[in-house]
Amino acid sequence: MFDAHGDWQYSIEPPIIYIKIIGCFNREGVQAFTKSIFSDLAQLPANSIEYAIINLAEFELATADSLAIAKEYFHGVKARGYKQVDYLQPSLIAKNMLEHIWQGSDMNIQFYPSVQSYLESYPDYEYVKSWL
Repeated sequence: MFDAHGDWQYSIEPPIIYIKIIGCFNREGVQAFTKSIFSDLAQLPANSIEYAIINLAEFELATADSLAIAKEYFHGVKARGYKQVDYLQPSLIAKNMLEHIWQGSDMNIQFYPSVQSYLESYPDYEYVKSWL
């Protein structure tokens, strides 16, 4: 068993979860990430979260063995009531990887090259400004 690699920060403000992904993730890191989030989300009423905003500015990708876990988690968010996932500042490689993982999920996924481009699209999201 390997140590978990990858770090994250998140804040839950229903109906939105804000996530910052940091570093490179291995299988154990993705498992720890999903366990942590599920633990906090389990304390909320079902379908409380509809939108995820994920900042990838410090994301350094993931190992091949972690992608199956990530895909399972991602494909389950629609069943948990999510309507849209927005990715901020993805690298080209991360964007391609995420597009592949989400393929076939029927989830509304958006990518924004910068925080500024995101805030221009959603100027009323005041809380996002303090989180980013």
